[in-house]
Amino acid sequence: MNRLTISAVLLPLVSINLVFAGNDDIVARVKASVEAARIREYPPEIKITDEDLRRADPNQVLAALEPYARDTVWGVRHTAAFYMVQVATVHPTMRVRQEVVRWLMDLVYSGNGHNESPLLMGFTAKDFGDKAKNTIRQAMAKERVGVLTVQLCGMANIQEELPRLKTLLMDEAAYIADPSRRDFPKWYYTLGWRARLARARMGVKEDIACCIELAEGEENATDRVLLILPQIGYIRQPEAIEYLRNYLESSERLPPIDGMPGELYASRVMHILAETLQGYPVKRNPARGYTDQEIAICRKWMADKTNWRIIR
Repeated sequence: MNRLTISAVLLPLVSINLVFAGNDDIVARVKASVEAARIREYPPEIKITDEDLRRADPNQVLAALEPYARDTVWGVRHTAAFYMVQVATVHPTMRVRQEVVRWLMDLVYSGNGHNESPLLMGFTAKDFGDKAKNTIRQAMAKERVGVLTVQLCGMANIQEELPRLKTLLMDEAAYIADPSRRDFPKWYYTLGWRARLARARMGVKEDIACCIELAEGEENATDRVLLILPQIGYIRQPEAIEYLRNYLESSERLPPIDGMPGELYASRVMHILAETLQGYPVKRNPARGYTDQEIAICRKWMADKTNWRIIR
């Protein structure tokens, strides 16, 4: 083999090594950070940024985190799960994201990861591989089905479970009208409502329309904006986006707090749309502190769109 041929063979290997330069150091720091959770100490020097994880080999980082995902200490499990999601965010390949979902599903359905279930809410249908979907199917087949399973079923778009979800539906209007039931729990906390949301997310038109009608019919405007509109955002269908857009255009506010004006309805909806639509012009702000200028930008952006690319 001549020198030119050897160089051609080695070049890809050199490139890979350059891409994941310092990988061992990053993996060691991730492990140290997770271990710190065991003793409830978070030394400021153990700081893992998105850029750190972007430079690391995601397979090696996930392999290092796997044992911690089974740990008996909740803080360790939670920290490991958090880093797994961070890896899936900075390495958004189907293989990595499906692997992270599989681990989170194992954690949640083992009975040890209830607090980690919100971490699954940022994933989409294509992130649920065969094993994850089978876990959901098995849970859906049980006599008692949990709210999380219903939510995940809709997210994973398991169409064959639509008949099972239909058996879980309830008559929300009758529930609301029944004085003995309508306040405990509220209709928008029930399993039947969650099943309707899941069917709506999977594209069942009658359920989409019913969800929007029920949301708008809620007499308590504060509950509607704070509690129900985020659930409408879960639907991820054009009709739901159009409904939320009406609130983005609104100038109404939540009740005042300590003499200060309440938050704009539009600000709350900004938070929902930012994680729902591709290309949304303002990034999601964890503190929900959207300015009037940012809201105006997004109103114009949505008005100029003939259709939206919805993240499902």
